[in-house]
Amino acid sequence: MALGLTQPQLALAAGVGVRFIVELEAGKPTVRLENILQVVEALGGKLAVEGMPPEPTMESEA
Repeated sequence: MALGLTQPQLALAAGVGVRFIVELEAGKPTVRLENILQVVEALGGKLAVEGMPPEPTMESEA
């Protein structure tokens, strides 16, 4: 699904620089996860990490 955003529009919506968007689209191997999450959120998406053990709760520590 195309949202029709330009790189400058997406950068502004995500709070990152246009250069970051260009590098992300180009597949630069070293980009900041924090910035990727901002872009994903600006596009209305979510990122889930699977396979991680659950965090202990107060009940399980007792």
